[in-house]
Amino acid sequence: MLRTNLPTAVRHLRRRRGWRQSDLAARADVSRQVVSRLERGELRGIALGTIRRIIEALEASVDGTVRWRGEELERLIDSAHAALVERSVATLAELGWSTRVEVSFNHFGDRGRVDILALHATSGTLLVVEVKSAIGNEEATLGQLDVKARLGSVIAREVGWPAAVIVPALVIGDARTARRIVRAHAGSFARFELRGRQAIAWLRRPRGPAPSGLLLFMEVPDCRGVSVTRSARVRTA
Repeated sequence: MLRTNLPTAVRHLRRRRGWRQSDLAARADVSRQVVSRLERGELRGIALGTIRRIIEALEASVDGTVRWRGEELERLIDSAHAALVERSVATLAELGWSTRVEVSFNHFGDRGRVDILALHATSGTLLVVEVKSAIGNEEATLGQLDVKARLGSVIAREVGWPAAVIVPALVIGDARTARRIVRAHAGSFARFELRGRQAIAWLRRPRGPAPSGLLLFMEVPDCRGVSVTRSARVRTA
């Protein structure tokens, strides 16, 4: 059974604005019947895009949470992420980069954790790597990476690394959905100048002008007891 406050939230936000169901429907470009069904909790058959339009018309936002067998889903997601980080670290080490994982920072209100910090000592290039086994909210993902890259030199100093150049990098679990999201939001992902083989070639020999960003699709490891210490297979974007 789906448990959500969505029907109650929509009804109260609509009434707070003094709108009828037809008013909200017009602003969201849906039928009044859809709004009525949503407020009654009859969500089956209502597309997620339709729900999003209704919520946005109310100047609100909605987050979806999937639960499976208690806490097992969180452990599964964490395992996939950890294994993908391990593969990414192994790849970077093979290409001559020093790495640190789970590097925390707290700088004038900006706080968080960098999945992988990687240094190419010869060129003084620092990679700030965000690892995603799956993309949920692409805007949030890119926004978080922007903050971490902006603070890259500060974070590097805190771990004792000299960094002359900061390059953001995004490693995404290789799946059709992730590739579809990247294609659908091509403008947002345009900042990642080098992808796939070109990114790997630059990582092997980081010379010349630094790229604006790197994007790599990497095979998501099987977390059902399979070893994750082997090298990663990086696919071209």
